[in-house]
Amino acid sequence: MERKDTNRANQLPIEKQYQKGVKLIDIDTTIAEYMGASIIPDVDENGTSVKVPLIYGNAERWEGARKNGYLRDQRGRIQIPLIMFKRNSIQRDDTKQNFKDGARMSAYQTYSKSNRYERFSLQNGVKPVKELYNVAVPDYVTVTYEVMIWTSFTEHMNKIVEAFQYATDRYWGNENGYKFRTRLDSFENQQEVGEGTERVIRTTFTMTVNAYLLPEQFNKVPVVKKEYSKKRIVFGVETDLSGNLFNSPSVYNEYAQVIDFVAIRGSQMATFVNTNTVKLTNVKKPLLPSELIGIFDTDNWFRVYINGEFISPTFYTYSYNGVTKEIVFTFSLTYPLDANDEIAITGKFQELWK
Repeated sequence: MERKDTNRANQLPIEKQYQKGVKLIDIDTTIAEYMGASIIPDVDENGTSVKVPLIYGNAERWEGARKNGYLRDQRGRIQIPLIMFKRNSIQRDDTKQNFKDGARMSAYQTYSKSNRYERFSLQNGVKPVKELYNVAVPDYVTVTYEVMIWTSFTEHMNKIVEAFQYATDRYWGNENGYKFRTRLDSFENQQEVGEGTERVIRTTFTMTVNAYLLPEQFNKVPVVKKEYSKKRIVFGVETDLSGNLFNSPSVYNEYAQVIDFVAIRGSQMATFVNTNTVKLTNVKKPLLPSELIGIFDTDNWFRVYINGEFISPTFYTYSYNGVTKEIVFTFSLTYPLDANDEIAITGKFQELWK
């Protein structure tokens, strides 16, 4: 079995709190906690301040409340006051969709455990590193909820409805957690009489929440990648081959092929052919000088980027046609290419004059 070549430098541990995705339960919990902590007011009953309970309406509770017009507790008493909500639907938000495989969002954390004060780093100009988390683009969705409110008095109902109405078109959540933009639709009021002489005032309305979903892994790959910023930038020696920098022409003539090859660097947007093939047109692929055989990394002859994402050479093969002056790339990806994809290719090739 062939051993897989693994870059240990990319195997960075990610804390559990950053691996956790965004699930439907997170959206439900955020909305419920914000309603309970910031919106629902206390009501006054017989001189006592009463906290209005908030519960999630499962199928049995909701059906019973719809059928009877109210909800009873375990002792058979009508539960008043009470607020119950449930999730109705989840729809894809077409206004905020992106190419998920190519786009990522970055977030910095300035503190890192890898930083430590030492005179060696100070003397060598080594800067403290920052932890960089590259997060995949989430799936934006629109979630709708239905809410039912029961009270005994119109005064109590007015107070609760006013609080909800003031909270519409805001971001519901907390400072250290999720926040989702929430919009409330119109309120429908009904007055009913329960068993005996007990009066029940009921109000229903729907909420539209703009949220997003993000799994912990996709295709067995974590959606969050961790990197470190660069500690130090080292500049090497650069050579300008366009001028007369060689005092002795014989030195250049002796190493002309090597020097010319090193100076070659082409860059072109590839032309789409089909779902797994693209090509570079009007180009020339140079020969590798014999002096560089075994030294030059031929696996990285080209660097391919699809929508800004680097593609490893293990996912494509290429061939050069000297007659048509084309380099054809054939990919073996987990997704098909599209004519709208931006495929940039740089490397050792020369662009010819048209």
